[in-house]
Amino acid sequence: MNSIKKLHIIFFGLVIAILSVSLLGCSGEKKISSPSKKKEKYVIGFSQIGTESEWRIANTLEMQEVFDKHPRFTLLYSNAEQKRENQITAMRNFITQKVDAIIFVPIVATGWDAIFTEAKDAGIPIVIINRAARMISGNVEDYTVCLVAPDNVYAGELLAKTFADAFENEQGPIYVVEMTGTVGASSAIDRGKGIHNILNNHDRIVIRYSQTSDYVRSIAKQVMESIIKTSQAEGIQLRGIISHNDDMALGASLAIEEAGMNLNDFKIVGIDGIRDAFQAIVDGRYTATIENPVGYGDKTIEILIDLLDNGKKPDDYWVILKTEVFTEKEAAAALPNIRY
Repeated sequence: MNSIKKLHIIFFGLVIAILSVSLLGCSGEKKISSPSKKKEKYVIGFSQIGTESEWRIANTLEMQEVFDKHPRFTLLYSNAEQKRENQITAMRNFITQKVDAIIFVPIVATGWDAIFTEAKDAGIPIVIINRAARMISGNVEDYTVCLVAPDNVYAGELLAKTFADAFENEQGPIYVVEMTGTVGASSAIDRGKGIHNILNNHDRIVIRYSQTSDYVRSIAKQVMESIIKTSQAEGIQLRGIISHNDDMALGASLAIEEAGMNLNDFKIVGIDGIRDAFQAIVDGRYTATIENPVGYGDKTIEILIDLLDNGKKPDDYWVILKTEVFTEKEAAAALPNIRY
């Protein structure tokens, strides 16, 4: 074999080897990057939805308090003021600042494909908390570390069962109002699914009106004022409010009072477990609340230390936080210890 043929064989061999390596790199799943070197202190970006409810304010305060007290973390907080575009801007700013990780509360479930890809390409891991996200062009589990959140379908089912039990000795049809959360938010989707899983098969309770109030107390009051007028015009006697959060339920109850109606004629339930709801239960103005856990700080720090120090992710993608139901007896016992 002459020298030219040998050179051709060597050249084509190198080309095949390079192409093989490239194809292997393209076919394999992308992995979430973690820092190659352990640091004494990490900088974390926190993209929060806003301040739409008492629970959201409490969630932010709890996160800030826990991270501020921890010697190994600096938390950069961004308030999106209930706007998705603000969250995307905040995430891009965090990426530009080269934070070590991002904690993300998605205002709605979808629309994050591009920013998740940008963070992954920059080697910045994302921990999603409280509300879930999904992707159109990929699997969210390949682009984010984990989801830390309660099971909102279960919370909705628990709320509906508690609500139905409150009417156990009454004849139907019992006409009620459903106050729904932010359109497109995973919490609203899942809580609504849980509620309807139970009440759609109920033979006495009828959801006559269902309308969003965006998780905001003042909006719920206005919405309920309109529903009361509509129900009176239609000759419908309303008996209850089942709400995706406590703030909306409390706003609706205020509209009921201001309309000159008796709150004792209503059963009112919500989700979150805020102090105002506990107080309303103790005062006899509210039937029950389902806890939406506030304690994300310690759990998130535990996850971040394992990830950033050791490159270890949670065994399960979804880290589920426990929820409980509080009626009159439980609320009275818990109220002295409720901070928010």
